[in-house]
Amino acid sequence: MTITTKSWGLSDQELAEKETPFAVDSFSGKRVLISGGGSGIGKATAWLLARPGASVVICGRNEEKLINTARPMQELGFNVTVKTLDIRDPDRVQRFFDELFNQPGGLDVLINNAGGQFPKPAIDISPNGWKAVVDNNLNGTWFMMQAAAQRWRNTQKPGNIINIVTVIDRGMPDIAHTCAARAGVIYASKTVAVEWAQYGIRINCIAPGIIASEGMTVYPAEAVEAFPRSNPMQRFGSSWDIAQACVYLGSDASQFMTGEVMTLDGGGSLWGELWPFKKPDYFKESKID
Repeated sequence: MTITTKSWGLSDQELAEKETPFAVDSFSGKRVLISGGGSGIGKATAWLLARPGASVVICGRNEEKLINTARPMQELGFNVTVKTLDIRDPDRVQRFFDELFNQPGGLDVLINNAGGQFPKPAIDISPNGWKAVVDNNLNGTWFMMQAAAQRWRNTQKPGNIINIVTVIDRGMPDIAHTCAARAGVIYASKTVAVEWAQYGIRINCIAPGIIASEGMTVYPAEAVEAFPRSNPMQRFGSSWDIAQACVYLGSDASQFMTGEVMTLDGGGSLWGELWPFKKPDYFKESKID
């Protein structure tokens, strides 16, 4: 199976026209913030929420990427705005949410999609590499969660948080830093799902498996070639699959659901193996006579 960069992600036209089970206007009047909304899962989710009427705010560090993502949606009349934000800066995050909640509509749903990692055997990850991934994937997500929750509590409004994490039921070789950070997000989410229920705040996680998106370009070609064999469906998922899960969790259809992790990995956590960097020779040949 040969994968090329042309295979990654969905075009704007596909995102605008792809069939969806969600009714027109089903998100009318709701305001949604998506971090890392400039590409991949965040971009697909922005499209899928804007189409049924949500007012969508996408944020990230790269303003040009955000603008290019939002423009096709805006041209179709969708309410999509762009904000630059480094989620690793807690003071900036606090100011950002002050600005957001001072605007009409406040915020109904926060989707923490921003994050990133690089594949490397754990024994070779540098201290700076470890800190960079944990600061982005764990600390940044927490700053966003807490800032949103504080304002929902203070305004006595309900809230809904969705965190994009990683399938870590059994760990994953070559991305120990991400597994550590995302495990932190999952268990912080489970903890505050109880603490914040008194404020009407729900919080759930989505754990994607191998997803065909721009993020795949950070992995070695040899590893990517083997990815589909890591699940019994033997294929990649799409950013649209994850976007649909985000819309479900962001809707009233999931109103009795909190503290959960929704896994979308084609059954990969039940079967198969995944080596994001390179499968070591030690594991390529059986050691059993």
